[in-house]
Amino acid sequence: MTVLRPFCRSSALSSALFLAVLGGCGGGSSQAASPTASAPSPAPSVSPSPSPSVAPDFTAVRNRVDQFTIPNVALIVGDRSGTLLRYQRGTMTTDRPVFIASASKLLLGATAWLMVEDGRLATDTPVSTLIDFWSRDPADPRSRVTFGQLFAFTSGFNGTSEQPSCIGNAAYTLRGCVQQIHDAGLDSAPDQSFNYGNAHMQIAALAMVGREDKSIDAIMRERLLAPLGVSGETRYTLGAGDNPTYSGGMRSTGEDYARVLTAILRGDLFADRAGFLADRVGSRPVATVPPAISGNALAWRYGWGFWKECDGPAYVPTCDSAPVISSAGAFGFTPWIDFDKGYWAILVIEEPLNQGFDPAQRAIALEQELQPLIAEALRR
Repeated sequence: MTVLRPFCRSSALSSALFLAVLGGCGGGSSQAASPTASAPSPAPSVSPSPSPSVAPDFTAVRNRVDQFTIPNVALIVGDRSGTLLRYQRGTMTTDRPVFIASASKLLLGATAWLMVEDGRLATDTPVSTLIDFWSRDPADPRSRVTFGQLFAFTSGFNGTSEQPSCIGNAAYTLRGCVQQIHDAGLDSAPDQSFNYGNAHMQIAALAMVGREDKSIDAIMRERLLAPLGVSGETRYTLGAGDNPTYSGGMRSTGEDYARVLTAILRGDLFADRAGFLADRVGSRPVATVPPAISGNALAWRYGWGFWKECDGPAYVPTCDSAPVISSAGAFGFTPWIDFDKGYWAILVIEEPLNQGFDPAQRAIALEQELQPLIAEALRR
């Protein structure tokens, strides 16, 4: 079985990150999928915002953050109306630009979903109609890869990040890198298994660029970020030309990212939010997941650039009807939305790697502990 490294493993947060594969290095592990496919998620119900006359008591939340083993961390919590809590510990702040690694996936996914809703693309659009060098031979399984499979991580391009890769390498253009991925061939048949890795979104980025004749940063700025008032600090990192790691190469701030989460929770960003939130794994085998997921023994599924969380040893239907979605990054930056409780939150963390612990794994563990405390503070 191919093992992927979904979260970046780099020696330091430095200019070397511009050439590193931020969203896809590190070990992977196996996880069994639920035996039945989930139906498309119904539109989630969202709890009402608390009464303005009853201020949430976040004392227990702040106390738990104070006990966290990583000293430099900020937490921002809000609902459809905006921010309810900012809490900063050590040197971290909610407005500091940080490398968000795999939290980039949710932003790219949201941008792509808006293009789907605009009719610019469709989930079943063959990649061969979007990229001119892509195989169109019906006998070649690559011809069956669709745009939707790329965001579901079921495209069959499952190469490991331990292997030399053009992704994030400034010596390659995006087109040249994707052509190399294409020419190397599939690792498994399209739409047959879930494999967490970088190649899916690198291919998707070229497809989006080809459709719009604009850079990904320009598409994202025009379609998602500018309308929400997100600052220019939220962007893909410089130094890799048009070939950054699209699944994990962004910088952002807690304040910027909060604007996107607020819009998703509020329900006015997407015409079909239920479609955006749908489980994309179904009954397919889950071949590889990030160490931060397996290390916390979490039975999660994948959506359109984000995890669909579920408590307990197996993914069950209630995790679709009242979803919590998240998109943790290698350095600890962890955003999530709880549609059942009607709030969003972000842990702003940027920890160097190779310090003897996995920042993402620790951040996800803290996220899980904070969720009931936040719900209690909001009386939900």
